[in-house]
Amino acid sequence: MTVTLESLAAELRTLQASEQIRQRVYGFSRALDRLDRGLLAAQFWPDAEVDYGQFYRGPIAGFLNVAMQFQGGMRDTHHLVGNIAIEVNGDSANAESYVHACHVISQGSELVQLQVGARYLDKLTCRGTEWRICFRTEVMDWGRWLPIPDRWFENSQDMPKGIRGLDDLSYRYLRTVP
Repeated sequence: MTVTLESLAAELRTLQASEQIRQRVYGFSRALDRLDRGLLAAQFWPDAEVDYGQFYRGPIAGFLNVAMQFQGGMRDTHHLVGNIAIEVNGDSANAESYVHACHVISQGSELVQLQVGARYLDKLTCRGTEWRICFRTEVMDWGRWLPIPDRWFENSQDMPKGIRGLDDLSYRYLRTVP
């Protein structure tokens, strides 16, 4: 295979697009865990649509409200994203991302953990030089509802703990992450 300046430039554009797309996927999860509405909105184009089935289907503006209320009703959340497959085709792309989410929910004096294995399925577009999500759906692969019998985390003071919101320690380090 002959390497040309044009083929290198095309490969570089694809690599840049893929990295921007990964950052959108990661930014979505970070926004949910930190309850950062502005960061959540920044992952989508203003005219984006989402389809979460009966949970929510419609424009991104309404989803922002629903997502912040739903995630805010939980004591803790932690989304871990991996296995991101990206197909770039010019100024559009499709992506599938695996997510493992853990949610701690208070039920009276008891705590339960909702564990979910799912996949984000995204359509993205590039406008100018910026990639954002224009359509998102989530496919649920499995889920578990588990009681939390011990209180080790609540009683442990050995390390700094995460905070849901903009006062989380990470914002001292990553304020400019999209």
